[in-house]
Order: sequence, then structure tokens, then C-alpha cells
Amino acid sequence: MRSAWKRFRAGAARNLFFLALALPALAGEPAAELAGDLFAEGRWPACIRECRRASLVAPTNPAPRVLGAIAALRLGHHRQAALVQLEQVAGAATNDLAALAAYELGRARRQQGDATNAFCWTHFAFKHTTRPELFARSGCLLAELARQFPSAGKSDPHLFQTLETCRALWTPDIVREVLAPPSAAASAGSAPVRWITALYRTQIRPAIGSRCSLTPSCSEYFLQAGRVHGLLAFPLMGDRLVREPGVVQAAEHPVAHGETVRYADPLVEHDCWLKSKGKP
Repeated sequence: MRSAWKRFRAGAARNLFFLALALPALAGEPAAELAGDLFAEGRWPACIRECRRASLVAPTNPAPRVLGAIAALRLGHHRQAALVQLEQVAGAATNDLAALAAYELGRARRQQGDATNAFCWTHFAFKHTTRPELFARSGCLLAELARQFPSAGKSDPHLFQTLETCRALWTPDIVREVLAPPSAAASAGSAPVRWITALYRTQIRPAIGSRCSLTPSCSEYFLQAGRVHGLLAFPLMGDRLVREPGVVQAAEHPVAHGETVRYADPLVEHDCWLKSKGKP
């Protein structure tokens, strides 16, 4: 129960962060404000409906289009249409709302393996936002893109010096968000994974403490694998446990985790052999 409450609070905080960037454009328009309330509550289908209504009432206001597109990405629905909406907003301005749209585009393109566009959109967000929260998120994503795709951003060596100076801003929640796999409906075989993870987190981890040296943690990695790949999470987790000592010894991708250091080992780097299943 405590773990579920923590996840709920983290999700609500993320939703409010995205909403805060859109608030100036939503203010004073009742239909748009309702869409914002639904977004903050994570009620994605209702939010999408209200965003469409708000766009009809005020077609020149880009905020409902941005929130509606992000809500669609959270559901894993109509991804291409949502990306087009975000590109239209990000390409028309250089304000915080455009930077938010660009950040979401960067995340989505990274998940699709499109390194060039992922880096370009994320760099746009990093460069144009005035909000510390989005600055930290886009910086963390840029650093991950540079690690995952070594050729990205080589033309701007000063950028990576800037990223090193803002590394302290990358909280564990931000790192988890950046390294998260694509949004999708939970796999049909994910229930046993959820049960085992819940048992470990509520009954075992409190007794032995948190011992994982990687991020995401082994339980979160197992849970992510279950959501995306169902029962294939078990061999993926076995592979993770075998690799962990080597990843820690190599110490190639350190991530600040409170007062300790963990090493990045995202699921997206180890489930490539399962990508032929037609997932977006």
C-alpha cells in the first residue's frame, strides 16, 4: 500500500509539473481549465475529450493541444497524431509551452530509436525553457541520449560541459522518468510480475534494505519488463542479475541517487530482441 501511494504521489507531481508549464495559456478559458484539472488527476481519456473541446472553442490556444497530445502518449494511443500536434506547437514558438512539447517529442523519438530527432528536440527544450524543472529533465535526457547514441551532439562540445554542471539537479524521480520504457498497455502476462514485485517490496525489502546498485532498481526493472513483455520479464530479470556485478565494476554511467551513486542500466538497452512484436 505504501509503495502504491508513493507511485501515486510521484505520478501526481509529474502531472502537476507538466500542467504548470501550460497554466498561463489555460487561464481564463473554462473549457481549457477543466482539461487542465483532468490532466493533473491523470484522467487521460477524459482529458483528451476536453482538450478537443477546448481547441474547438479557442483554436488559437496551443495549450489544450499540448496537454491532449501528452495524455494520448501516456495512454499509448494515436502516437503519430500526438507527435504531429507536438511538432506543430514546438515549431511555432520558443516559449516554455513549446519547450515542453519539444521535451515530449525528444522522449518519444528516443523510445523509437530516432537518435537525431530525439537529440534535436531535447536540445531545443533545454535551450529555450525558463523553468528549472524542465531544464533538469531535458538536461538529463540529453545526457542519456549522448550515452546511448555516442554520435549525438558531437558538434557542440560546450553542451556537455553545461550538462555536467547541472547533473546535481537530476533527482531519482527525474532519472526514472527519463529512463522509462514507452507507455503501453500492460502485457497480459504481467500479473505474476506485479504480485512478486509487491511481495518483495512490502515483505522482503523492508527487512534486508535496498541493496541494488543500478537504476532503475532491480524491482522497478522487473516491473517495467513485466508491463511491456509479460512473462518474458523472468529471463530479462535473470539476465539483469547476472550482469549487475559487471555493470557496477565497469562504473561507466554513474547517476546520483541521494547521497549514493548508482549506475544506469535501463530496460530499453536489453530488450531489443523483443522489439519485433510490433510495439510503437
